[in-house]
Amino acid sequence: MHITKISAKNYKTYKDLDLDLSVNPEQPIVLIGGQNGGGKTTLFQAIYHALYGLEIRDADNFKRLVTASVPFTDDIKIELEIDFKGKVLTQDYFYKIKRVYALNAQEQPMESVSLNFNGDTFTYGSATPFAQRTKLQAEVNKIIKANLPKDLSKYFLFDAMESGNLLKQDYLTRVIRENIENVMGFNKYIQLNEASQKLKEKYITESIELESERKEYQGLVDKKTSLEENLKELKEQQQVKLGYSIEKKSLYLKAKEGKNLQEEYGDQIKYLESKINELRNKQEEFFQNTSKFVEEVELQAFLPKLIDSIHEELELIVSKTDHNINGDRLTQAQLSFIAERLVDFLKVKNFKIESNSVQEELKDFFNKTQNKDDDSENFNYFSDDELQTIKVMLQQSFINNFNIITHSKDALSNELKQLPMLRAELAEAKSHLSNDDSNIIESYEKNEISLKEIKESIDSINTELKRTNKGFSRFDISDEEMPNPRLELLKKVEPLFSKISDALLKSKKHRIEETMKEDLNSTLVAYSDQIGKVELSEYLNDLSFKIYHKAGNEIYLEELNAASKQIIVQVLLKSLHQFGDYNPPVMIDTVMGYLDEDSRASLLENYFPKLSHQTILLSTDSEIRTDKDLDKIEEFISKKYTLVRDKENQFTVVKEGYFNS
Repeated sequence: MHITKISAKNYKTYKDLDLDLSVNPEQPIVLIGGQNGGGKTTLFQAIYHALYGLEIRDADNFKRLVTASVPFTDDIKIELEIDFKGKVLTQDYFYKIKRVYALNAQEQPMESVSLNFNGDTFTYGSATPFAQRTKLQAEVNKIIKANLPKDLSKYFLFDAMESGNLLKQDYLTRVIRENIENVMGFNKYIQLNEASQKLKEKYITESIELESERKEYQGLVDKKTSLEENLKELKEQQQVKLGYSIEKKSLYLKAKEGKNLQEEYGDQIKYLESKINELRNKQEEFFQNTSKFVEEVELQAFLPKLIDSIHEELELIVSKTDHNINGDRLTQAQLSFIAERLVDFLKVKNFKIESNSVQEELKDFFNKTQNKDDDSENFNYFSDDELQTIKVMLQQSFINNFNIITHSKDALSNELKQLPMLRAELAEAKSHLSNDDSNIIESYEKNEISLKEIKESIDSINTELKRTNKGFSRFDISDEEMPNPRLELLKKVEPLFSKISDALLKSKKHRIEETMKEDLNSTLVAYSDQIGKVELSEYLNDLSFKIYHKAGNEIYLEELNAASKQIIVQVLLKSLHQFGDYNPPVMIDTVMGYLDEDSRASLLENYFPKLSHQTILLSTDSEIRTDKDLDKIEEFISKKYTLVRDKENQFTVVKEGYFNS
């Protein structure tokens, strides 16, 4: 995948952006400079949302995204467009995705999407009938996923500073495991293996004839499930306590040395309070959006589905009635007028008639004649108001916010899991302001004891799991004893998924290890040329990652500083990019993150030029400096831009060159 252009109109700080991002093989870097607040992160977001779409909840959310410098009118639109090319087998294919967002007359957000795929065009939008829109949306998502799935984008489009913060929470080993499982495509085999195990257990239970044996087998299944749940819970507790251990270690050591920690606790309190308030605000916003959805569920979900299911019938009604109204049928007012004129004519001709009765008879006659002339599919029994309502329903566009709310719920649920821990940390930090620093020593040492106890419990459960799994062997019913083709097939299929994932890991294992060792020796300044071995385990169900010094001792990942962790993650991403299933560009915001002087020089010289076939770097002039750093990567740069914020007019313009260099 190679991004060639990004365009944005009326999106945040960009009034009219049209940026060429193409590179050539010898110069894979696009360097984009900008001061803080200049529009770097917004450019990053424009690329992401052009690929995967904006999630606009309501009119207020839409208005916040519109460029402040543009007068807000009823016809204002946000436009995002991205051009890229990707290979299908050995052939280059060209893609252009355009997303347009606007508000309709009822101030509901509307979306229009078009994808040009090597000349074939897919177009859909909020006004497209539901079934057709779903089909086209699936086709477009499939094409995007083939180049870079949304759930993997965070591994290639990322903020270096945020990745450092992520490591503090999720811890390096787990992040590395998740990266390898996801980007290498191994996770699907893990899931298939787990599903086949559950299904096999179900079939075996059904195949056991004796009630006592069936109960015994089910007891083993229940025991295994309970042990696995306990193990999962203990590992989560271990991660929390390990995080506490890593985060508080420096404070613990300072307290042991007798240093005053009041200032550090004050900063920690401010940080924790801001995080808790942020979560509360997100929760409140979610409740408001959910309440609004529930109040309008008929309009957002039920009515659109109903209209879509009877769309053809409604169009038939409108077409038939429109045809009649346009001249083939006379309205009641027209019939009354004609009847009155005929009665007047007959009176002039001296016909003796009763005006009222004749007029009504004439109108009935005309009506019957019209109805007789009409085909059998007329819909004259609808009133004008009813017909107008049907027309509005056909023209109305609807946005079902259920998917957005569901996504928000999942994201919020994960974030809220941190809330009890954040509150506990806040209470502890506040307690230290009024107490001496012996509390941190006591808390830290209690945490270390608890960590040790949890590890012992995990080891004990693993031992019990092995013993329980052995108990299943005597229920291995053969085909001769109890014919069950599904069970016999599952017994053959179940180990296949583990074998496939392990074989794939082994096939790439050595190359990943050697590539990472080489890159770490050249970029990890703290251990420059001192990495003797990088070791990945051979089995995916027990995946571990270790680094060893040339002297033979292990370099513990948790003990490294933030800058070193950032480099390890970036080195890992390079390996995943090189040996994974996808070949996207890499885009990095705040490129230097936590890096010190030596580390940044190493990254510039040894890492960025070799990272990807296309690397987009977003940097301030204090990160990649024009006088010290630029010359280190100059020969590898295809394009240089500087984002300049026009504060008076409130939008960003793009200038050629990197900070006038």
